[in-house]
Amino acid sequence: MCTQEVKISYTGADPTAFGVLGLSLVCLVASSAKLGFTNGGSTGLLVIWAALLGGIVQIIAANIDFKKGNVFGGTVLGAYGFFWVGMAFSWATINGMLGAGMKAAVDPKMLGVVFVGYLIFSLFITVASFEVNVPFILMLLLIDVLFFTLAAVSFNMGPVALFAKVAGWSELIISLIGFYASGAIFFKFFYGREILPLGKPMNLIQKATPALAPAPAPAPASASAFSKASKA
Repeated sequence: MCTQEVKISYTGADPTAFGVLGLSLVCLVASSAKLGFTNGGSTGLLVIWAALLGGIVQIIAANIDFKKGNVFGGTVLGAYGFFWVGMAFSWATINGMLGAGMKAAVDPKMLGVVFVGYLIFSLFITVASFEVNVPFILMLLLIDVLFFTLAAVSFNMGPVALFAKVAGWSELIISLIGFYASGAIFFKFFYGREILPLGKPMNLIQKATPALAPAPAPAPASASAFSKASKA
């Protein structure tokens, strides 16, 4: 029995602008609560926007990126998409939407552990972002700051009030840079050229050169001679 491998290439549009828009909007809404622009205790609407824009939109974009072979885009958008889905369920639990028993069993320090885990992940992604563009570099650096300060607040470590403000402002700046990146990437693919500058990759770590496909082996001399004799 012989098996045949079939490779399917994705020919659709690039989803990055769509995915980054989801991240930018949910960060804008969440930062407004942290900075006191909106009521920080009223997280009912945050549940909806975190699940839809922060979660589903980024996960859809990540799925397309993986199909396109974009490991960076698929990993980043997918990981942060599921983060916001987790945050939506966390806020729903804290608000009692999932029942009084779930609300009573909440330990805020568990979210701190999540923030530490995502901080570790984000540090690796930050290194890779230097091979993408400047907005992504700035966003990932600020995401590192955001997860560090959120973890500190969750564990009640250090100047909590200051860390909470730093978290809010870093999240707001992430949002603004993300809106710029989303617009710039959209323009680039829509107009076929760069309208808003994204900057060049810094190439801090040299990527490996893809190996060339091996040349087909020449036909055996006996087979070649047999072919010529048959034609004669």
